[in-house]
Amino acid sequence: MADALSFGWITQPAFFDTPAGVDPRDPSLARALIEANERAVGQARDAGFDTIWVEDHMGWGDKAHLECFSNLCWLAGRNPGLRYGTLVCGQAFRNPAYLAKMAVNVQLLTDGRFILGLGAGNNGAEHEAFGYRFPAAGERIAQLDEAARIVRAVWAESPASFRGQHYRVEGAFSSPLPDVPIPLMIGGGGERRTLRVVAELGDWWCADVWPVDVFRHKLGVLDRHCEAAGRDPATITRVQIVWVSVTDRSEDAVRWPDLHIVAGDADEVTRELEAFRDAGVDHLAIRFMDHPEPAGFARFVEHVLPRLS
Repeated sequence: MADALSFGWITQPAFFDTPAGVDPRDPSLARALIEANERAVGQARDAGFDTIWVEDHMGWGDKAHLECFSNLCWLAGRNPGLRYGTLVCGQAFRNPAYLAKMAVNVQLLTDGRFILGLGAGNNGAEHEAFGYRFPAAGERIAQLDEAARIVRAVWAESPASFRGQHYRVEGAFSSPLPDVPIPLMIGGGGERRTLRVVAELGDWWCADVWPVDVFRHKLGVLDRHCEAAGRDPATITRVQIVWVSVTDRSEDAVRWPDLHIVAGDADEVTRELEAFRDAGVDHLAIRFMDHPEPAGFARFVEHVLPRLS
């Protein structure tokens, strides 16, 4: 558990609103997205955000899309001094030992400021389109457990070996070993299996886009898994993803029926984020619904952030 609430900004992974008549494969769209993300990272840094989060997807249908690790490294090189993390890596997309080596390299490039987020994967169409298996949830979570154990083994010893039902490594060398510990963040909220993986193997926990009552319930489940594992739950940093729409008038805020958005005027948004803080959230990973338009972010920084810090 952190001493005070901290804030991260979630980069935009895809150009969602392709202009009429423009081919989404046109490189100019990706370049515009890169530039918008870089501007936003600088603004987030200047406002006191300490972490930049990059999502890991193979694509968003036919939308112009940026790959996770190359995008993250480019942003980190252009904007040093911040923490950078993956939100979260699909465990099927990369061999876990290779992912561990990638993480060590990014840790060096960011001067010890990298967070590896890892999850079971949740988009079957995306997996299948790119040739990855997408088994049932129970098998994916078992794969996540093994992947996390391999990552930890590669970070702790060289050579590393692990034999599981789904993954195996034999004498995998990783040199150098990380000179600064890399936080391993496990994403998800499955109550029987995923939160047990968090309790046993995670340094951080990434909670999904939920209202505060769901977060509070899931945290209670995680605490019980920690008790069963003999672990102090306060040693786990709790990250809550929030999608924010803050407007001058509450009725103008974006609200969706199938996804919880922290929406309303500055007072309403502040009250809800205070409730997350009081429920035990250590870090808010924020996506602004009107990005790349600057109004929502500016309103948040001026009217909400000072009341949460």
